[in-house]
Amino acid sequence: MTSIDKKKKLRPSILDRLIDNDPGSNVEKDPDQQQKLKQLRNSVRRDLENLLNTRFRMLEPADEYTELKKSLLNYGLPDLATVNISDTIKQKEFVDHLQSILVDFEPRFKSVKVNYVKNANALDRSLRFRIDATLYAEPSPEIVVFDSIIEPVTRTINVEETSHGR
Repeated sequence: MTSIDKKKKLRPSILDRLIDNDPGSNVEKDPDQQQKLKQLRNSVRRDLENLLNTRFRMLEPADEYTELKKSLLNYGLPDLATVNISDTIKQKEFVDHLQSILVDFEPRFKSVKVNYVKNANALDRSLRFRIDATLYAEPSPEIVVFDSIIEPVTRTINVEETSHGR
């Protein structure tokens, strides 16, 4: 990855610049550095949730097609109805798989670690995990922490930034 020019200010992605969060207003305010950083964090959270709630249906590609595993054909997670996360070994495998997906498909992360979070209530069947990451940001990299949960009924993943990352 190329290095970031220190003279460049933090700038939202082109998609975030095209999205109008206040369509009723004709005047656009130029956000300060803190607001831009907050917008970056929010867009990363939104994009993470979209990535983790996208399902692909492709079978495992043949070994000779190594680059295919990192292509858009494999963007997202497999259908969670087919994933067994009932025991601790399978949960660890799933969390490791999540981490590899984030490494492959979230280029704004300088580093990322996904950890399984044990449920406080033994009757709670949801799977919880924490994403600890360092974002490429200027003037310095930004640490973010996202607590995530897989809803057992809908098999959707909710991603929320926690105060640990601030």
